[in-house]
Amino acid sequence: MRLRVLNLNVWGLPLGLTRHHDARMHAIGEEFARSGAHVISLQEVWTPGARKILAEAGRRAGYTTIWHREAAFGGSGLMVLSRLPVNQRHFTLFRLAGLPQRPQQADFYGGKGFVSLELATDQGPVTFIGTHLQAGYNTQGNPDENLGIRVAQAVQLAAHVRKLSTPVVAAGDFNSEEGESAYQILGGIGGLSDLAVALDRRQPTCLSAHPYRGEDAREARIDLILSRSGRQTELRALSLERTYDRGLEFDGEPGTYSDHAGLVADLELVPRPATGPPRAWPPPSPAALAHAESELRAGEEAARIRRRRELKQAGGLLGAGLLLGGAGWRVREQRRGFLARLALGIGGLGFLGGLAGGVGSQWAATNELAGFAEVRKILAGLHTARDEPVRLRTP
Repeated sequence: MRLRVLNLNVWGLPLGLTRHHDARMHAIGEEFARSGAHVISLQEVWTPGARKILAEAGRRAGYTTIWHREAAFGGSGLMVLSRLPVNQRHFTLFRLAGLPQRPQQADFYGGKGFVSLELATDQGPVTFIGTHLQAGYNTQGNPDENLGIRVAQAVQLAAHVRKLSTPVVAAGDFNSEEGESAYQILGGIGGLSDLAVALDRRQPTCLSAHPYRGEDAREARIDLILSRSGRQTELRALSLERTYDRGLEFDGEPGTYSDHAGLVADLELVPRPATGPPRAWPPPSPAALAHAESELRAGEEAARIRRRRELKQAGGLLGAGLLLGGAGWRVREQRRGFLARLALGIGGLGFLGGLAGGVGSQWAATNELAGFAEVRKILAGLHTARDEPVRLRTP
């Protein structure tokens, strides 16, 4: 049996942050039927309008299961459409998902994680995973303060995959290029293979000279379809092509489907022979385990540095607020009402801002450090099992 998978980050941001939003969602949905995909994985479906348009298009195209999370802002931004029956479904929140003190990044408020759906096929169950890992937001040449968070998410996802005995297909925007930290962890710990590498089809999915990205945008391959064979069924990569990458026009303006291109992959499900030697999963790569540990520790240290810096900034605001308030009180005694009210108002705002910033920074850092501690426990369990691979015998 062949399994066709389609993946696309649809760039469906709220508050008018994206161009041609509704027109693009309609154009994306019109391609569902022509894609021939059994399962479609979408990211950044943040708006009610996008969810409505894409779900209606999916139903018209014959997709009988349409999943998205009814919670949080945008419900995680993920949507999965399947023509195949779904036996089980489960959504897992990332323990670390962005920085609350960076509201312009919004990842923390989106309820991000990964969805795991068990699909029923003629060759037995297949687990499909859809996800969107933490973005970087750093400008070129500057350190990525979200790297530790993205690594923690990759560890959490890789640990989940290691528990599964079914074949696995994972698709999404991983915000990690080949050889980068999250990519290494997903392969070295999760045992997931990159179809683009297996088939030598390494095509960028974030393109330069793009109508939504600008002439100087850097090309990148961060949207991936990954796979791993199961206990009873092999998954063999057959083809991988870029899609949703042609130019369109909306109201006389150049555009395209999204600021990302999509991917469509064909895989073959092949039953294992009934007889044969015992088979074991490869143990986690020692290098990947060590790298994950190092990056998680670096993420913890970055959180502590950020807390100290933000507490210092909050202290500065508190001090400035008190100084301005005191100056306003002295001016008031001199019967200069307007200047007094102005100084007292600005001083009060500074004091309250510093107080809120200090409390918020302390809470955010405490939560972040607790998250890193939890993920390191997950990683420690993988270290323990490193020399004890699970023996999987064919029936």
